[in-house]
Amino acid sequence: MVGIRVFSAAALAALLVCGGGAGFALADPPPWAHPHLRASNPPPRAHAVIVGTVVGIDYGSAALMVATNRGIVPVAVTPSTNIFRGSSYASFADLGRGAHVEIDAADIAGRLIAQLIRIR
Repeated sequence: MVGIRVFSAAALAALLVCGGGAGFALADPPPWAHPHLRASNPPPRAHAVIVGTVVGIDYGSAALMVATNRGIVPVAVTPSTNIFRGSSYASFADLGRGAHVEIDAADIAGRLIAQLIRIR
């Protein structure tokens, strides 16, 4: 009886250590231990300064259409976009057609996202 207990304990230990061919792993290494699986660094964001006149506003999708020397440029506005009129803060509702603006924007996935808007 003691021999069976020792044998079964040894067989169980061997099964746990070897994995029994079932692909059992005791512990996976952390994600940073797999250099071939790491996501590559995202490309740097391109920066743009857009100077022009607001010719269209879509309040529903929070987007501006700005007429520049190179044509009409669509610019998305996010809740984190800072909007200034002079030295004081303004809101998205303060922008109107015909307003002269200077926009600092980032190109994210091919879309211009306003980071700072100055109403002139």
